[in-house]
Amino acid sequence: MAGGHCIDLLWCCRCRVVAGGEQRFQLLRRGDVVLDLGAAPGGWTQVAVQATAPKRGQDGAPRVVAVDLKHFDPVEGAAVVVGDFRQAAVRRQLDEALRGRQADVVLSDMAPSFSGTFLADSQQQLRLCHNALKMAELYLRPGGSFATKILRCDGSEDFRSELKHAFDVVKAMKPQSSRPESTEMFLVAKGFKGAKPAQSEQ
Repeated sequence: MAGGHCIDLLWCCRCRVVAGGEQRFQLLRRGDVVLDLGAAPGGWTQVAVQATAPKRGQDGAPRVVAVDLKHFDPVEGAAVVVGDFRQAAVRRQLDEALRGRQADVVLSDMAPSFSGTFLADSQQQLRLCHNALKMAELYLRPGGSFATKILRCDGSEDFRSELKHAFDVVKAMKPQSSRPESTEMFLVAKGFKGAKPAQSEQ
């Protein structure tokens, strides 16, 4: 397994970030059910399978479910869904792969096709982060964790504040493979408070 992003996730999974002097972070644990968004070419999926082994639950269901717009090689121990998760038909495929289970962790390494213009690229990335959070709110169990790659930009602190409303603890971590001048970072959130209640019509 190669590539900076894979190393970033492996580091993020293994690191321990002390919060408040007492609480410790661990992103992935053995036995976790993981939903991996923007999974191609499969590096994060491989790390997730390794970190959550055994690869399958007692019912034979893969513990890692990966989805991307692009086709990519199957990853042993993971279920792969190809398509746009905003579409109901694709979400039904995810539901089938999860077999009624809620995710312990939702990961997102989604990235837009970069134009080279920071303002446009960062806002596109931010939209993907919001899409990933919506999926986390749909699929995460209460107490679950969420991690996404984001660029520091106009709106990124607002997104971080949104995470703080939805999770108990939120930490920013700079990827080890990023250049010092890069605005790229991880946002890692733990302790999902549960899906927002539907607002009743007046």
